[in-house]
Amino acid sequence: MAKKKVKSTGLLKRPRTITGKSLSTIPKSLKPQHTRQIIRRFHILQKNRHSILARLRKLNKEIDIDTYKDQLNDNEKVIYTEYFEKFVLPKNYSELEVYKIDDSLSDRDLIKTLARIDAEIKQRGGIEAYQSASTQGQTTKRGGDSSKRLIDWLQEEPYSKKLSNINALEIGCLSPYNVISTSGIFHDIVRIDLNSQDPLIIEENFMERPLPKNNEERFNLISCSLVINFVPSHQERGEMLIRMTKFLKKPINGCMSSLFLVLPLPCITNSRYFDNKLLLEIMSSLGFEKTCYYEAKKVAYWLFDWNGKSEGINKRMKFPKKNMYAGSSRNNFCITIE
Repeated sequence: MAKKKVKSTGLLKRPRTITGKSLSTIPKSLKPQHTRQIIRRFHILQKNRHSILARLRKLNKEIDIDTYKDQLNDNEKVIYTEYFEKFVLPKNYSELEVYKIDDSLSDRDLIKTLARIDAEIKQRGGIEAYQSASTQGQTTKRGGDSSKRLIDWLQEEPYSKKLSNINALEIGCLSPYNVISTSGIFHDIVRIDLNSQDPLIIEENFMERPLPKNNEERFNLISCSLVINFVPSHQERGEMLIRMTKFLKKPINGCMSSLFLVLPLPCITNSRYFDNKLLLEIMSSLGFEKTCYYEAKKVAYWLFDWNGKSEGINKRMKFPKKNMYAGSSRNNFCITIE
């Protein structure tokens, strides 16, 4: 099967460098500590990048996340190019720049910071380096294949009685040879990712995937492992959860209709705005009921069953961003539905 190319715009966009190219020399093997450093740093850079673009929009700039460099005026392009080209990547992670983005920054300062962030992403190898680190971090040898937990749950009751002729959609798939693919449970698996590294993975943005026209185009299970935390904003994360309900088969006559969700543990244990209780309230409003939960050292796993109703959408239930916990060491992860 040939790799399908789908242009990525809107949510979950693929970042691009100023040249549109990435470094070609990406290590085939990384030490676990280096892998974690790459992944964490890339998440920080993407979050800061999104914050800058959001602030530029507030300054009456029509900034699009894919084409923002083309929308800068001549003076701004000179500033961007200057700071992009003179950025030098530090040798040690301890020397990395902490990008402070607040209301005190002018649009000129924002563009300078944006240029440095883009330059760092490029010099680190771009999205390909991040994907390589993520793939290596999720290998079975390193204990990182989250789908193993899913398959363990599915092989137990009551799921073990529902495993006939079922299919799955794997969002953010990094390898077609993970446990979900080799378990033999699913008669068909559609694997998608923004930057596919394998012909068996469709290069596609889930938020732009055509909506199902009939039940045959829907799925018994959606796997979304360590993806939502990478979506740039809390509003877009909520939109993604809502959209998943449109791709699930309704649980008629005992049909499986489930969502496997994995998030970094700090998203629910160390956020100012979010915790596990709020996640369950949001999921319940969308028609999901938690059936399985496991909390590991660094990640949390959920298996939800969908009732097919999405009451929250129909009743317009809202989950705005609220400050729940104090503390300077807490992160800003949040999911909202407004």
